[in-house]
Amino acid sequence: MSNVFFQKKVDRRSRAAIRAFLARHFRYDTMNSWNGLTSYANNVKTHRLGLTPEQSGKADEMLETDYWDEIRDPIDDFTESQGYEYTIGTNGRSGGYLVLYQSRREKTGHLSYCPSCGQRNFKKVPPTFQDENEKVISKEILNSQGSWHPGNYLGLSSIQALAIPDDEKSKLINVLKVKLADCSETDACGVCRNSRRNYSVPTSRLMASYKSIDQGEEFFAEDWPMWQLRDRVDLVCAFDAACDEIRSNFINLLEDYDVPDGIRSKSSNVPSTLFRRVYA
Repeated sequence: MSNVFFQKKVDRRSRAAIRAFLARHFRYDTMNSWNGLTSYANNVKTHRLGLTPEQSGKADEMLETDYWDEIRDPIDDFTESQGYEYTIGTNGRSGGYLVLYQSRREKTGHLSYCPSCGQRNFKKVPPTFQDENEKVISKEILNSQGSWHPGNYLGLSSIQALAIPDDEKSKLINVLKVKLADCSETDACGVCRNSRRNYSVPTSRLMASYKSIDQGEEFFAEDWPMWQLRDRVDLVCAFDAACDEIRSNFINLLEDYDVPDGIRSKSSNVPSTLFRRVYA
C-alpha cells in the first residue's frame, strides 16, 4: 500500500495551481463547530484510510487499545521543523480529524526538577559555597527567603560573629541576595525529599491556538505574492506528509500487533475513530 495518501503534487510555478490546491484542501473545525473557525485538515477515521478488509478488521480491534504514543512521532517532527509555529492536533467528537494549528512555545517557569520522582519546582537549587562567610550569610538569606532589608541581616548574631568588617558583610549580603533570589531553602524535593537539580535550559510547553488558518481566503495576487504562496503550499504539503507518516505508522502497527484476550473489555474510554484527542 502506498505511503502517499493525503499528499498532492502541486505545480509551484503556477499561481492558479497553488490557489486551487489551497482553496480545495479539506478543512475542519479548530474547536467546536459553533465557533465557525476552520483550518487545513485530513479525515483519519478508519474507514477513510484506504485500508484492506483485513486491516480494517484489525483496526476495529486496535481501537480497544491505547496506541497513540506508538504512532504520533511525525507530529513532533513536523512541529519542530516548523519552528514550533505550527503543530498538528486532533478534533472531532471522536478525534477523527487531524488539524493544522498555529502554535508557540511558552516558558513554564519551572527552574528545577527531581530526578527521582519527576516533580518540578519553580525555585532553583541553592548553590554550594566553600567560603565560610558565604555559607553563613547565604543560610540566613535562604531562611528568610531574601525578604529582609540588607541592614537587618547585620543584626543577626551569626553574621555579627563573622570576622570581617561590616562594610564587607553588607557587600556580600547584597551580592548573595541577588544570587539566591530564585532559590529555595534547600535542594530537597517537596514530594519525595530526594535532591533536586536545576534545569540547564528553561523549560517550555507547546501551546496550540484555535484561530482559523486561511479561512475564506481567496489568495489574490495583491495580498499573496508568489513567494508567500509557495511558503503556504510548503506548510500544507508538510502537514499532509506528516499525516501520511502517521497513517503509515498505524498500518505498520496493524501488521505487527496482536491484541491479547481480555484487553477489549478493560477499555471504557477508547475513541471510536483512529486517534484519541491530543489537545483539549
